[in-house]
Amino acid sequence: MIRPRLVQTSALAAALLALAACGGNSSSSSADAGSGSPSAAAGAAQINLASTSKGSVLTDDQGRVLYMFNPDNRGASVCYDQCAAVWPPALTVGAATAGTGVDDSLLGTTKRTDGSTQVTYNKYPLYTFTFDAKAGDTNGQAVKSIWWVVNAAGVPQDEPAQVSVGSTPVGNVLVDVKGETLYMFTQDQNGKSACDAECLKLWVPMHTFGAPTAGTGAQAGLLGTTKFAPGVTQVTYNKHPLYFNQADQVPGDVNGQGFDNQWYAVDGAGAPVKTTP
Repeated sequence: MIRPRLVQTSALAAALLALAACGGNSSSSSADAGSGSPSAAAGAAQINLASTSKGSVLTDDQGRVLYMFNPDNRGASVCYDQCAAVWPPALTVGAATAGTGVDDSLLGTTKRTDGSTQVTYNKYPLYTFTFDAKAGDTNGQAVKSIWWVVNAAGVPQDEPAQVSVGSTPVGNVLVDVKGETLYMFTQDQNGKSACDAECLKLWVPMHTFGAPTAGTGAQAGLLGTTKFAPGVTQVTYNKHPLYFNQADQVPGDVNGQGFDNQWYAVDGAGAPVKTTP
């Protein structure tokens, strides 16, 4: 059963679009991915199915794993500029074709603003990930809890968020499944987010599909959720809504620590960490 996608509210979409280099530290240009993109098609694209560490998922004709982006909301792509430099759209000339195991009836296309044609599957625009080094890599899975591989039935393989404790320059603090630092905002009250449109340009709520789980060092009893926006469930810990800082590029980064004296990493007991890097 397909879970609800994110609603493309203006504030939330603007924030998520700004995830220029999530998952890597690329110095990519801000140009839209077009004919020079690694996923650009010389002709009709073929969408295939391949076995990966995340199961049997969609790939392009070069074996690169394909992803969907929650803020697209099963409509036209909203990933442009630096976002598209890190997540190149899967392009085609004409209708895409289905490889073995792929349902041709789920294939479609959507027009990008530069006039190129992007492949869709079950209405999800598809993308590759710059930091997948070889065919079958799934390094983009669950990045910022908004990028997901897709199976042959057209279902994104989204997962409940996992919160663990990891080592960083400010000590042992909460991290996601990829080791990326999680933060709390001192303006949040009663377990509800106070992060508005301006705030969302830098901070990304940690989303979850289903109840979040506790990894190493985290306390399951402190985990919870709060409704952030229609269709968006945010993870909380000790009633603190959790966020990513989009300037953090690799596990252990703490670029958001102490920002405006309001944003802090969180320890395993659920308390803000006031240590500076």
